[in-house]
Amino acid sequence: MRSVHVCIGCAALYLPPEDMTYPSLGLTASPAHCTEPGCAAAVREAVAFSGLPEDKLGELARRAVGLEGQPRRPRPRQRPARGRRAAAAPGGGRGKLR
Repeated sequence: MRSVHVCIGCAALYLPPEDMTYPSLGLTASPAHCTEPGCAAAVREAVAFSGLPEDKLGELARRAVGLEGQPRRPRPRQRPARGRRAAAAPGGGRGKLR
């Protein structure tokens, strides 16, 4: 089964060839970025900044999107108790200055 990869530079999903090479272009595919030159530069900076190799960054990006690892669980909805007012919106309460 082929794995879908996530570009760290532009957040696009891409499907590289199974052998990770583009024979017509003479390039090898990266697990962390697509073929755009700006994305390759962004990943080079990320590798230099974090010290992690490209394949580990690609794995972390796939996990963050939800393509790899444990599926994320949805957050439980909070419902107000019966007969009570709903919670105020963030920043919606009155302060001392208003």
